[in-house]
Formats: sequence, C-alpha cells, structure tokens
Amino acid sequence: MTPPTLTPLESHGRRGRLLSIEPLTPESFAPFGTAISSPFPDTLNNVPAKVPEPLHSPHQPTAVFANQNSALKTSPVSKFVDNYPVRSSSSPADGAAARSRPQMSMFSCFPRNLSGVGMIDTSSSSSSSTTTSSRPGQKKRQQLAFEVSVLERHPYTTQTFSPLGLSSEASRGQSTPTTVFLVIVAPSLSSSSASAKSETGQDVEIQNPPDLSRLRAFVATGGQAVTYGPGTWHAPMAVIGRRRVDFVVTQFVNGVADDDCQEVLLGDNAVGVDLGALDLDLQASDHTRAML
Repeated sequence: MTPPTLTPLESHGRRGRLLSIEPLTPESFAPFGTAISSPFPDTLNNVPAKVPEPLHSPHQPTAVFANQNSALKTSPVSKFVDNYPVRSSSSPADGAAARSRPQMSMFSCFPRNLSGVGMIDTSSSSSSSTTTSSRPGQKKRQQLAFEVSVLERHPYTTQTFSPLGLSSEASRGQSTPTTVFLVIVAPSLSSSSASAKSETGQDVEIQNPPDLSRLRAFVATGGQAVTYGPGTWHAPMAVIGRRRVDFVVTQFVNGVADDDCQEVLLGDNAVGVDLGALDLDLQASDHTRAML
C-alpha cells in the first residue's frame, strides 16, 4: 500500500532546498540513536598494557580485557530496545503476531548514483554548472544530490545497520573510500499530528510526524554502523559510490505492519542532500533527473 503524502508545510519552505552533509560521529548522532565505530585508533594493533580511554567518551563505554587478555571488549556499543506494547487477543493467530521478537535481516543496497533511484541533478542549465566534457563520448559532469522523498520510522524498536565488507577498502590500501552511505534522520514531533492525503485522496492525520525543520544528513563509511532510536524518522538506506553494500539489520518485530514500520511521502516537502562535498568520483545514471 502506498504511504500517505504530507500536505505542503508553510514552515518548511519551498521544495528544492538542499541539506549539507556532515560526518557521522557518536556525538553528532546522539539525538537520533547511536553511531557505532571503533573506540580505538587504527594504529592500536598490539595488546596494550592497560585499557585505553575510548575515542568518543562518554558516548562509548570503557573496554575491559577479554579472551585471555588477547582482546578488548567494549559493551554495550549500542542500545537494543524493545518497546512493543503487550496486546491481548482472543485469537491465537493475532496473539502470536502481536508478540515481539528479535529479527536479523540482510539488506543488499545498490549505489543510488548507478541506479538513479532518488538522484537529482542540481546543475540545471545555469552558467555556473560544470556540464562540459573533455573527451568525445564522455558523460557530462553533473552536480548530484539525493532527494529525500520518503521517511519511515519504527515506533517501538531500535534498528541497527551494520555494513559487511565495506571497511576492507582501507585494508586494501585505499585511503579514500569509493563507497559511502547516507544516514538521513529527523526527530518525531511528539504528541502532534500533521495533515496528509491517502493514495485515494482521503484526508488522514499522521501522528508524531517528522520534524522536517530538524532534518539532518550524515555520511558514514565502512568502518561504521548505525542504530536508529525508536521513533526516529529516517530515509531508506542510500548507498553512494561504486559498490553494493550488504547490511546486517537487527531489530524487533511483531508482524503488525503499522507497529513495525510507519512511512510517509514528503511530496512537495521533499528536500535534497547535496553530494558535492563527498570526495568521490561519482558515476551518474542516465536515469538521474533534473531538480524541479
């Protein structure tokens, strides 16, 4: 079923505004959940004489020695929250569906710039845009952005995305990553509602809608994982670069669609995330569309 579409918000401003990206750090992401990264520098490769302080204290706990003092264990590195309500039901089938349980999934996410899904070209036809090519047959350079057109949230559970394999770029001697992922979030407007239209044009109310005035966009690399806090609105995972990224996704579910995931289309409230600051040589899909 198609999610409802938010009606235009006067306070949000015109469609087409661009968000700047910022690095994902435990400090910057704390209002929305947990940014998971190593508490130790890359240069620490031998067992230390004493436990070092974490790089991002107080957002990371102090480690302890483990495994015959051959390892350092840092725990917990993220919250794992189950706030599902306990539902009573006379139907065994309904009762089974309403009981929450932990679930691990894998999302194999393909680069958005290669598929063109959600990608927009902000260069338009202005004289400042870099649309010339140096060789015959070479694609014109574009000023790319990612359009945030849909947000989702999981009202009762954390959701953790852990990338597999992407951090190995550094071990292969690549100082600059070829692939990153975007973490785009907004807090909920608690105890509030927003007007929206259903797929059939009916008026509906979105409870605890996203606060689009506080929408933020972070960029993460392969050495990081991310946990969205319960109720945090976020864009579907967006990989940018050259490689597919497989994410192990951990959360609770109960099988009730509106309990597990709530979605809203932004419609005329959609915004773009400026990708110009990424140190990536992005290949653009022929399906990338011009910004409206």
